[in-house]
Amino acid sequence: MTLYSPILSFFRIIPLSLWLLFGYLLQLFVNYFAKAYFFNSYRLFFKGLVNIFGIKINISGNISKKKTLFVCNHISYLDILVLGSEVNAIFVAKAEIDAWPLVNKFTSVGKTIFVSRVNKAAIKHQMTLIETNLKDNYSVILFPEGTSSDGLSVLPFKSSLLGVIEKENMKDYSFQPITLSYNKLDGIPIDLKYRPFLAWFGAMDLLSHAWKFLGLGRCEVDLNFHKPIKFREFKDRKTASDHAFKLISGQILRNNNTKKVNKIVRLNEFKIL
Repeated sequence: MTLYSPILSFFRIIPLSLWLLFGYLLQLFVNYFAKAYFFNSYRLFFKGLVNIFGIKINISGNISKKKTLFVCNHISYLDILVLGSEVNAIFVAKAEIDAWPLVNKFTSVGKTIFVSRVNKAAIKHQMTLIETNLKDNYSVILFPEGTSSDGLSVLPFKSSLLGVIEKENMKDYSFQPITLSYNKLDGIPIDLKYRPFLAWFGAMDLLSHAWKFLGLGRCEVDLNFHKPIKFREFKDRKTASDHAFKLISGQILRNNNTKKVNKIVRLNEFKIL
């Protein structure tokens, strides 16, 4: 099994840098002169990154096309690339990212909505931003955990930004939970030992983690799109949050159990050989 190769990191950084520059300039051009093609260039940019990083995406379920608030569990910065390559939606991100050099340039042309997890007084304004983008036909992706996890389980959801669901003028919009799960690295099911290669959480350093990921082989990720439901079907934001949490955490549990079974099968096959 191929793990980290600093040589591969070096050779990938060249096409990555060129693609980042091309993607930024293309999106900048589209934002000013061809707004109707925003998601064409947006998804092209992320698909290029997915190919450079060597990520295979397995999709199940149907993706809601318009006027949708997507909620997904959060494991790594790689989630952005994976979801951005498949879903026509802009992201909600923590306000700290807006201060990251270079990264903030890309989030700007990608129309990212920044929210503060600390400033409770700003929640109403942030909900208004989400509402405005939905009304402008930009679907939105929200990570209700508020931070990334190791992917073994789902952290408690914060329902405050789901308050848009309670607005009377938004009842015909859709709410769709997504379960994201990294499952293989070079064809081998990911266990506790290899999970930190893909998951970015806790006090991990971003640059060193990303550099090491550049030197890995191919990885696989599962995207489970659960059935979309209209806002009007929920009593309030907490009901919607609980619904999404149960679906996503249940799917994560099933995915992890499947990995364990596959690992046992592979070990038994090895013993037989």
